[in-house]
Amino acid sequence: MGLGVEGARFRGLPPLTLRTRVRIEALLLFMILAASSIIVVGGIKTIASGGGGYGQLNLMVDNNSGLYEGSTISAVAIAIVPIIVWFMHHGTIFRPDWRVKAYCLALVFACLLIPVGTSTRTGLLCIGLLALLSIRNVKRKVAYLAMLGVLGLAAIPFLPSTFTNRMNTIKTYDADESASTRLAVWKWTIEYAKANPFGGGFNAYLGNHIRYDLKTTPGAAEAPKVEVDKARAYHSAYFEMLGEQGYPGLAIWLAINLIGIVRMEFIRRRYRDPDGEFAWAGPLAAALQSGHIVYLLGAGFIAIAFQPFIYMLIGAQIGLDTYLARKRSEQSFRPMRREPPASQPVATGVTST
Repeated sequence: MGLGVEGARFRGLPPLTLRTRVRIEALLLFMILAASSIIVVGGIKTIASGGGGYGQLNLMVDNNSGLYEGSTISAVAIAIVPIIVWFMHHGTIFRPDWRVKAYCLALVFACLLIPVGTSTRTGLLCIGLLALLSIRNVKRKVAYLAMLGVLGLAAIPFLPSTFTNRMNTIKTYDADESASTRLAVWKWTIEYAKANPFGGGFNAYLGNHIRYDLKTTPGAAEAPKVEVDKARAYHSAYFEMLGEQGYPGLAIWLAINLIGIVRMEFIRRRYRDPDGEFAWAGPLAAALQSGHIVYLLGAGFIAIAFQPFIYMLIGAQIGLDTYLARKRSEQSFRPMRREPPASQPVATGVTST
């Protein structure tokens, strides 16, 4: 109601409606602001309480699904950091003055706090990958790496014990129940796909029965403790697609994601000129690509293959790609009809006979 013709058009599929720069920015801005409603609350609670712990940080509502799940919001929070940074320099809906930049910096800080507050190992891995991807955007790479190392060491004393204790389980995964169940479910999914190459449909994991060995003490010599469980979730988007949609579904899903990353790399290289008409396009493609790669790393440990966030991000990539392709075709267009020759001026004066 009240949206008019433009609103009716925008309610269609994002790749078909993102035909202008303003629309592309509007989608990304909406995604950031929607996620920030959760991230800001999580960041404030992390500072106020010193970290909530794994599965303990209450993000506005008492719900542990969707973006309110700790590992999912950690991956999303780190994935949108490059896009937030892009709005600090190239945004047009909100001009990047000191107020916009101050809010963006505060939001980036809140995004980095989310993995700390939720104590998720996935978030820590995403932060590390984002730091590596950011190297290509800085001129003084050695100084950048040194600064990251100093900041990392300086932050350790301020990290809550709930976070550091859980991060230590990365080295002792065989003594951690969460990691052990993941490995057991992944092994079950591989065997299940061999018997069902086209998958078992949605929620096929409800039929699993797993058995895994859990060490009671890291490095101890006693026999591992045998655990039995059933109906355990996939804990990975890749195994989620394999178990539910089989090899064809996994191949299509991987192709969709890889094509988006490759196309953004082409755009990033084509529009790297900082002074051209489309100087904003190359950095945006790099931001979308970095966020996509970070998300795919997080998807390795969370069943988020059908999370709407990634498909809106892919929609923005398609919209950017088609918009730039259309602009290139308009600039290179030459009419096929020959223009009539300009009329010659008539000479004036007395002519001889």
